[in-house]
Amino acid sequence: MALRINLNTAALNAHRWLGVNDSSLSKSIERLSSGYRINVAAEDPAGIVISEGLRAQAQGLAQAMSNTSQAINLIKVAEGAMQEVHNLLRSMRDLAVHAANVGANETASIAADQAQIQSGIASLERISSQTQFGTKTLLDGSAGVQGQITSTSGDAAGVVVFGTEATKAGAYTITIDVPATRTELVGDDAVNGTYAAGVLKLNGISIDIAADSTAAAVAAAINGKTSQTGVSATQASDILTLRQTHYGSAYNVDTSGSTVDLGATGLNLTGGALTQGVNVQAHTNEYATALEGSGQLWTSGGGYDSAGLTMLITAGEAADTLTVAVTAGTLSFQIGANSGQTVSAALQSTAPSLLGVGASGLSPGGATNVAAIDVTTAIGANDAILLLDRAISQVSTQRASMGALQRNSLESAMSSLAITRENVQASESSIRDTDMAAEIVSFTKYQILVQAGSAMLTQANQSPQTILQMLR
Repeated sequence: MALRINLNTAALNAHRWLGVNDSSLSKSIERLSSGYRINVAAEDPAGIVISEGLRAQAQGLAQAMSNTSQAINLIKVAEGAMQEVHNLLRSMRDLAVHAANVGANETASIAADQAQIQSGIASLERISSQTQFGTKTLLDGSAGVQGQITSTSGDAAGVVVFGTEATKAGAYTITIDVPATRTELVGDDAVNGTYAAGVLKLNGISIDIAADSTAAAVAAAINGKTSQTGVSATQASDILTLRQTHYGSAYNVDTSGSTVDLGATGLNLTGGALTQGVNVQAHTNEYATALEGSGQLWTSGGGYDSAGLTMLITAGEAADTLTVAVTAGTLSFQIGANSGQTVSAALQSTAPSLLGVGASGLSPGGATNVAAIDVTTAIGANDAILLLDRAISQVSTQRASMGALQRNSLESAMSSLAITRENVQASESSIRDTDMAAEIVSFTKYQILVQAGSAMLTQANQSPQTILQMLR
């Protein structure tokens, strides 16, 4: 056995291993104390890159869940306000139906109906202007699509009714290719006035015609049931003209089933000229192909910036134009952890001046929106019913759209985000967190090795003492 004083190889070896095991023990203590397998990037460079990305994703998902919850609350506020709008519209419709009962109503009663309707209109205006989520007003049109006609050519006229979340802000030129018309039946000769009494069947509704009636009397009988038939009548030079109150191709003037003489010795309608109504056709400056509307209502086609823009085009000959400035305040909600993961909602105005727009069958020169309702006349009361039916339909469509957004997009997103966040956090944990059971095994091993190494270093340092025995 070689004994040396200057170099104690055994002690150096014991010291080296003691240092290695002490470092491993320190790392094991750090992992057990922090709960993380990776405390510094040097411990797992690839793992730190992946885990930091997953950690950012998990935190983004948590914020997206908070965003989605806020969006749901906003929709609930708007939907709650629109439920009250529905309540007011139904109440106003009841008043209009009561006012239409002119045979039994007194003047004071009808005036009271009108006063209550005016109060309802004021309430609708207040809801439209004051429904807010924080400081954001929801139902005044600023959270949806608004449009202003800035110029026209010819006799073109119209009003922007609404848009969708696809409608973008901008200036659009709308060309009217074909204006909407109403179905019309013009008699071929003067009413004879010598025919026998009978029944005129007009769109399935029976109208009694007395014998020897004049054209004016026949027109009055027809106009007495306009609210049921959708047809009004005029007479000039004893020639009858029957006209639909609704615009578009879907509405007819049908006299089939009549027992009164419609031929050359009676009303003289059989050989008359029947002109079927047509729907408005128009296009924007974005595309040249004309799109057909429904009656006077026209909606821009998909795939363009003006997509979803709906207008009531009330006049205009072919090639007349409307220049419309559109403002889109569509709400966008960030419901994902990554860029572009959004949903949009367009909350249209519930102002009474926009409710009821586009109602069919209104009397000429009467109210065209809920704000202008006047039930003090029988015609006005019947127009009010039509306007309020249209307004109820508008609000119902908006509420349905909001409900679909809440249920199918936001609440579904919330559920999906929660599951995704859970899985992302689990993935990040599997990379970064300490496996406590395995680490305790390592800790125990290194603790024993450090203790053994300390003992062996002591023994190695005592080995040179043997040389002293030889020097005695």
